[in-house]
Amino acid sequence: MKHDMIRRFAFIEARLFWAGGLTATELAEAFGIARQNAQQTIKRYAERHPGQMRYEATQRRQVPTEGFGAHYIREDVGRFLDYQRAASYTARFYDEPSWADLPFTDVDALAHPLYDKHAARIALEALRRQSVVVISYWAKTGSRSRPISPHHLVYADGRYHLRAYCHQEADFRDFTIARIATAEFSDEPWVSGESDKEWNERIDLEFEINRQLDQPAQDALMQDYVKAGDTTLKIRGVRKAIAFYLERRLTRADPRYQLPLWKRA
Repeated sequence: MKHDMIRRFAFIEARLFWAGGLTATELAEAFGIARQNAQQTIKRYAERHPGQMRYEATQRRQVPTEGFGAHYIREDVGRFLDYQRAASYTARFYDEPSWADLPFTDVDALAHPLYDKHAARIALEALRRQSVVVISYWAKTGSRSRPISPHHLVYADGRYHLRAYCHQEADFRDFTIARIATAEFSDEPWVSGESDKEWNERIDLEFEINRQLDQPAQDALMQDYVKAGDTTLKIRGVRKAIAFYLERRLTRADPRYQLPLWKRA
């Protein structure tokens, strides 16, 4: 099946599961196709996956059956909300509000770090091309020029980072893209991330609620993060190189309580 059809089928399932149904018009508008083509797509989906939906005449839309089960999406609330966030960012990128699915506001998007457009473009192109790039980088000790081999893009602490091999330090490190002042390609051989031990090693993290918090706060955190029947927050298979960011976010002092909400178990 072609990728475009898979995306259409995923849209159908998303609307059936998360919106209670869909119309051919909604599918047509989402993909910029004729309504007749949208109707054919819905028909093809029904033929491939019978018993998933039925036409509700009073609503004039396809609705899910009681036996509905997704084949192209994950029936996970967190992933769906992440999808809504991604849709809102897509709308901002294309400057086209119709890309958004639900009314959505991302507070993190209101205060972005500043980027040098040229430097960021070269650095990201180097990541895509698996090339070495010489960057002028503002570290806490000052600005220095260094060649790096980027191998992964990371988002943490509200900033975008490049995980890269630093040829100058002969070590793998994180480089905040906003701190890259200049960037130029280099002919040096690119160093693969396969030898980045901390990136490739995965560890399990476990956190417990800070018992110094009042009981309502503890109960709220349990509701937010801890599965029923458990007492700790367990995060499996975290790359060791980024575990620091996750631990720092969870264990930093909360402004209201002046205490960390979580502690390492």
